[in-house]
Parts: sequence; structure tokens; C-alpha cells
Amino acid sequence: MYVEMSFLRYFGGNNVEVYALVGPSGTGKSFRAIATAHECGAELIIDDGLLIKGNRILGGISAKRQSTRIGAIKAALFMDEEHARQARAVLEKVKPSRVLILGTSVGMVQKIAARLGLPPVSRVISIEEIASPREIRQALTTRARYSKHVIPAPTVEVKKDFQIYLPIP
Repeated sequence: MYVEMSFLRYFGGNNVEVYALVGPSGTGKSFRAIATAHECGAELIIDDGLLIKGNRILGGISAKRQSTRIGAIKAALFMDEEHARQARAVLEKVKPSRVLILGTSVGMVQKIAARLGLPPVSRVISIEEIASPREIRQALTTRARYSKHVIPAPTVEVKKDFQIYLPIP
């Protein structure tokens, strides 16, 4: 009941399609998010606690900046009520017709959609559909070797939003 009511409240009854890009952590989902969003016509990307439109971070709290794994999971799932409320406010303002949510499983993406008052996922895209086994292995190697994390927004936008956390050279 809460999901249906918040869907109507936040989207004025508009039809919103929710797409999911799923795959194990470190397989290149965030790296491929912008191209995937473009392919499926999604105006907004939800990735690791952030709401991203085009080349701008519109809101959220980055799970990648959390100090613990539990904190990262909570941020990615919008478990903090204030974080979820702020994200719903962004969704209400933007009124996207299509949203792409990234997650490690369909269940995770469904939980995010429910927390944000979005309708159920209408299409699931597996990372294996858009990346070759070699590209996935390379992404996993890069994550393991260099602990690199990608946010699907330009570096300038990320630095602007995270200057408290990241030193700007």
C-alpha cells in the first residue's frame, strides 16, 4: 500500500518504467551505467545511494564513501529514512519516465525501488548481457588490484559533491 500511494504522490500517476542492471560487485555496472541508461531511455540512474541525471549528481549519499560494509549496504538500499526522503523528493522534482537502478541482485534493486516509492522492475539487464567475459574479468581485476570504484558521473561533478571527503588537487 505504501509503495502505491508514494508512487502516485511522487509521480502524479505518470507511468514510470524501472530498469535494473544487475551483477556481482566489481563487474563494471557503474562503468556501463550511462551507456545502458541511454540504450533503454532512462533519464535517471540510481547507483550506490546516489541519484544521477546526465552528468550531474542530483542527490543521495554515496555508499562508496561509507567507512564500513554495513554502512555501504544501508546507504545503497536507502535504509536511512532521511536519505530515502531526500531521494524521493528528487524523484518528485525530476519526474522521470524511466529509471535505471544498479544492484548486485534483482532482490536488491526491488528493495531500492520499494524504498523510493517506485513501481516494480519492468526489465532486468544482466551485466553478462552487455559486457564480455573478458571485460568482466578485467573489471574484477581492476577492483581487486587497485580498489577502484566508479561513479557514473564526471570527475568534476564527483569532486564538487564530495569535496568534504576528497582532497581536490
